[in-house]
Amino acid sequence: MRRLLTPLIFIASLGTAIADETRFMSIDQMKSEIIGNSMSGRTDAGDDYIEHYTHDGRIIGLSKTAGRYEGKWSFRQDGLMCFRYGDGDFAGGCVHLSRHGDRIGLARVDGSVEPTAILIQGMAPQLK
Repeated sequence: MRRLLTPLIFIASLGTAIADETRFMSIDQMKSEIIGNSMSGRTDAGDDYIEHYTHDGRIIGLSKTAGRYEGKWSFRQDGLMCFRYGDGDFAGGCVHLSRHGDRIGLARVDGSVEPTAILIQGMAPQLK
């Protein structure tokens, strides 16, 4: 049993170290790596979505619940990427983004995280 616990403890501590070393993307990185591309993921509520971020600030999206939709993206001076899908209080928000290969991490200002998204180069085929 002890031989099994040692690797598990190492893996758990490695995961903590990786989480502690998460580097949020800068605005310049987000502009070059996210804008003009698409992301696919699942909301906290379990709704699958795919979104494309155009160079002129628009979001073109598709979800199982909402069908086709549009929104707007922007950046805040403090390095957050913001998403707006309407005029209500809960129609959007801002997050820090991090990138690990094709996986995009989304962290809210309060430190909680949203489910990871997958980066898709260019316009996702489902949105064309």
